[in-house]
Amino acid sequence: MAGGSPNTLTQRLDEKIAAGLSEERHLLNDLRDLLIKQDFAEQIVDQTTSLKDHLEELFLLVIVGEVKAGKSSFINTLLNADVCKVGAIPTTDKIHILKHGDIEREKIHEEFLVERQLPFEALRNINIVDTPGTNSIVKRHGEITESFIPRCDLVLFTTSVDRPFSETEKEFLSLIVSNWSKKILFILTKKDIKEPHELEEIRKFVMEQMKKFFDLEPLLFIVSAKEARKAKQSGDNALYEASGFKALEDYLFKTLSEGDKLRLKLESPIDSSVAICDQVIAEFDRRLEGLRDDRKVLENIRSQLDQSESDLKENYGRFILEIDNVIYEMERRGRNWIDDTVKITNLGILRSAERFRARFKDEVVKDYEVKIDDVLNKAVDWFMKKYLKVWQDTTEYFADQAAKRPHEGMVGKVGAKFEYNRERIYDMVRANAKDQIKNFDYDDQVRHFLSRAGMGINAAFGGTLIGVGGAVAVIALTTAAGFTVVDITGIVAGLTAITGGLLVLPMQRRKIRQQFSDKVLELKAGLTKVLQEQIQKEARDAIEKIRESFGPFFDYVKRTSGAVEESRNKVRQIREGFLELKRRFGQTLEEEGKALAEPPAPQPQPPAPPA
Repeated sequence: MAGGSPNTLTQRLDEKIAAGLSEERHLLNDLRDLLIKQDFAEQIVDQTTSLKDHLEELFLLVIVGEVKAGKSSFINTLLNADVCKVGAIPTTDKIHILKHGDIEREKIHEEFLVERQLPFEALRNINIVDTPGTNSIVKRHGEITESFIPRCDLVLFTTSVDRPFSETEKEFLSLIVSNWSKKILFILTKKDIKEPHELEEIRKFVMEQMKKFFDLEPLLFIVSAKEARKAKQSGDNALYEASGFKALEDYLFKTLSEGDKLRLKLESPIDSSVAICDQVIAEFDRRLEGLRDDRKVLENIRSQLDQSESDLKENYGRFILEIDNVIYEMERRGRNWIDDTVKITNLGILRSAERFRARFKDEVVKDYEVKIDDVLNKAVDWFMKKYLKVWQDTTEYFADQAAKRPHEGMVGKVGAKFEYNRERIYDMVRANAKDQIKNFDYDDQVRHFLSRAGMGINAAFGGTLIGVGGAVAVIALTTAAGFTVVDITGIVAGLTAITGGLLVLPMQRRKIRQQFSDKVLELKAGLTKVLQEQIQKEARDAIEKIRESFGPFFDYVKRTSGAVEESRNKVRQIREGFLELKRRFGQTLEEEGKALAEPPAPQPQPPAPPA
């Protein structure tokens, strides 16, 4: 019964770990799906996938270091077999994954990655990855080596005592420590080429450098693979211990107990997953920072376009004034012309509609239509110039502030080619202006003028004849009767009629003048309205065209900001899930350790048989 408790605990432990691993797989799947959806680099997606796959694998030991740092000799000594080639020049040109197998076989995964199965007992519970060198000149070597770091459970970092802690080693250590927080064993190789006091100096130097650059105090072993291999083959225990290999192997296979290995095995992928989450969150923060800048650009563009639209709608006022000046000048000429022309002394012109019309056109209307047309041309040219500048300023601002940043996922092109039909705008304005000019109809004005002038002339001449006739009749009658007294009443009445008839014409002239001014004011109001409405419409349309050209950017910022915020929050939740899982794993292992450390409960004794 004494053995029943550990078995029960082990079963319970296995159940808890299995449940935790299942949850970890779900978290990794969620993380991987999110990375794919948010278009992250293939490398980080592959790292996440490999972490999920590694959950089912044995404890993974990755051996790294510079070329000629003694990695191959170290592995040969560890397995006590000539597994890796050793030579004066770099011999490891591939990454090797060493696994246990009943017979020796090799499987090539890609040009620089080979899996080897070997019948060595040491590989039953551990897989070893042998790498070419952190300073390999083959770029793919470094890429594959780095790809194993996230999924490994323990890193053995080998450095030679003749060139410890080189610059490339420091760079690679930074990758391991800063990016992945991996547990590292430091192995100083080629112990046999240095004196004891030199080895102590080297040990202190390496430890100082690790503390200085990474704030770490790693476990460090100084070994001679050459002496250890010789000791194993000859059975020389003293030499084996002196080589430093005994202490290292004791740690790997004894001190680093199954519980410690299990903890590393469980926590390592979690730590790597948390590290990936941190990288992803940092990338989302970077994207959001860029999107914040994009939002500023967007708001500035919108504000500038609103202001430009307002300016286009308001700053054409000088052209209204020019139209007013043309119309007022025509009105001034018309009023003066009416005063000078609608007179008794101009009966010849007033009685000839053709002559009246010709002189009115030549002396009043003159070239006002040409001048109006010139103003409209200038207004349209001004509008096009302003619109083009708004377009150029906006596109240049976008190019300076936003276009240099990547905008993956933006649908459509921003700031297409400038296109606006100047002739179309002018034709629209001109056509509407012509309608107003047509409504003015100076021929109709002439007809009304002549009608009123005729009424004044008829009244003037009719009154004159009546007045003269009355006076003559009175004189004739008095003469015939022989009276010498003149009938003053009749003369006065006749003179009054003459005067009344002559006053009608000035009155009609004033009406003609007022009628002309009213029509001119109508024309001015109509032309002002035409220019105002058309310019404002074109301003709205023009600015809307620019807004539409930036539509892909506006849509991208709005859509992407929300998606990135949501994804970042999701990754934070996934990260918290990994940390909670790590806490639960630690608690489970601690409870298991305490339970196994307790002595078994005493078993009840059967009652003694009766005497």
